[in-house]
Amino acid sequence: MRNTLGLMIVLMLNCSGFAQIAVDGRYWRYDGRRVLLLGGWNHGHNPFIDHDTDNDKDNRGVSTPEQIKQAMDDLAAAGGNCLRCVLDPGMATATQGFDFCAKSGDKYDLNAMTGPFWERIEMFIAEAQKRDIIVQIELWDRFDLIDGSWGSWPGSPWNPKNNVNYTPASSGLAVSYGSFGTHPFLQTVPGHPDYENAPEHRKQQYDLVRTFQDKFVDKLLSLTLRYKNVLYCMNNETHADPAWGKYWMGFIKRKANALGKNVPTTDMFDDVYEAASSRGLTYQLANRKEYDYLDVSQANSRHADEAHWNSVKWIADAARKTNPPYLLHMTKIYGNDLALDGKPWSRFRPGDSDNGIEEWWRNLIAGVAGVRFHRPTSGIGLYPEAKNCIRATRKVETRVKFWDVEPRMDLLANREPDEAYLAANPGKAYILYLTKNGGGSVGLKLESFKDTTFELRWVNVGTGEWGATTAVRGGSTVTITRPDGSAHWVATIVR
Repeated sequence: MRNTLGLMIVLMLNCSGFAQIAVDGRYWRYDGRRVLLLGGWNHGHNPFIDHDTDNDKDNRGVSTPEQIKQAMDDLAAAGGNCLRCVLDPGMATATQGFDFCAKSGDKYDLNAMTGPFWERIEMFIAEAQKRDIIVQIELWDRFDLIDGSWGSWPGSPWNPKNNVNYTPASSGLAVSYGSFGTHPFLQTVPGHPDYENAPEHRKQQYDLVRTFQDKFVDKLLSLTLRYKNVLYCMNNETHADPAWGKYWMGFIKRKANALGKNVPTTDMFDDVYEAASSRGLTYQLANRKEYDYLDVSQANSRHADEAHWNSVKWIADAARKTNPPYLLHMTKIYGNDLALDGKPWSRFRPGDSDNGIEEWWRNLIAGVAGVRFHRPTSGIGLYPEAKNCIRATRKVETRVKFWDVEPRMDLLANREPDEAYLAANPGKAYILYLTKNGGGSVGLKLESFKDTTFELRWVNVGTGEWGATTAVRGGSTVTITRPDGSAHWVATIVR
């Protein structure tokens, strides 16, 4: 009887671990099978409060739970299974009216982590799990700690003028910040150089603030660890010392392990677009055991066309060389026609909407395990073209799994810059993406496969629909031309 009971317990634990979103080599595993994460939605930060940046011009947009659920349904119907959830508790309280802690008189009490902020988070995670949608939570956001942008800090409970728990003198926090560059809020943890080098009285200030940061994350985990569909990223576009994120990864791991769970954690460095010159990425590559996966979203900012491919390919190659190889994830793909010519976001050069679609496919060809279109106007969110791109990707998956092929640009001939991108398992399966602006005709080297016939099936990325199917004969370099010269196309070529 004891042996039977023990076996049942082991099986239950194994099933629980199997169900949890987890790293499986260079791709994700969920509910016992490998999955490619695809996403896009019009939400910004705090998506559990507002799902639509089109009604959020002043960052005060608020949606009903029903509207948020409908947006999730739209994503799932298109084949999407990935959402991003940046936590901006200051903005939620100051501008959206969703407090994360109770009040004591006319000020907030950080000892009482309760309020509608938390109710909405759990609703969001639970509804996503019902639809098999994975949510990446980003715990801290530097933009939530300054006066400008969303006006978060002036009304934030973290601001010493707004709570009963500490003062500027006892906390070392100022009531106004124009920049996040040296914000003490991001220096409070043991291991951080500013903490370790601080005199005793300064450490006491850091310790006081961290007491309430711990309470905040502890409250979050009391909700999210009930669910199996959550990834944990410590920061949005961080400039902080890696020690800041390392502390919170350790905090989360300990809480999860105490419940018999293992959850994926990482951090997102802002300078990843610099690839080999990125300080954050260099640290992560050199410290493989500290991160479960890499969010390299910022590789999609400031680059376009072939330069984007070169940057992403360098990162993918470097990630394959670590032991074990890193899984790459991207929760932001940039590019929107509304972000051009001096309009908001244009100074970051996100490119047009076509650039966003091109980035999507270059990333997939390079071996990125999860991709998501960024919110409008810096990305195309869940615009119709984003939905069709997701649908097209799912169609490709029915023929060739992305984890069964590798980037093989060497197998292309007569290629113009940024014209075509190829992943292949030579002789068996190929995924060929042709950009909209390229010439649309390349050679595929099939010399080694004489007397072998392949079936080529097109997918129109712009419509998400199947195109023509033709036979391709091996034994030579075969010229492949897209069906329509004015659209994005992808072909599966299968033996």
